[in-house]
Amino acid sequence: LVYCKDMPRRRVRDYDNMELKQFQDVAASFFLTDDSGLLCDVYHTTELGETDCTRISIMDSDHFQDWLSARKTEIQSLSDL
Repeated sequence: LVYCKDMPRRRVRDYDNMELKQFQDVAASFFLTDDSGLLCDVYHTTELGETDCTRISIMDSDHFQDWLSARKTEIQSLSDL
């Protein structure tokens, strides 16, 4: 989840798996063989950005470590503040 950096930090909510499930169901219907836990891993992050939004990255698990390393250099996580 991305929260607008210009807004109060109290707006940051806890993760709600029900919201994730809705996005995951839509993504699964277009891009995934199945969204079973046997085939799909989920990684949550919270970051500050220009506007509120939800970003979903779908990739083969072999690419995750490279993706995560690149993201850590690009974003400012709320947990770093």
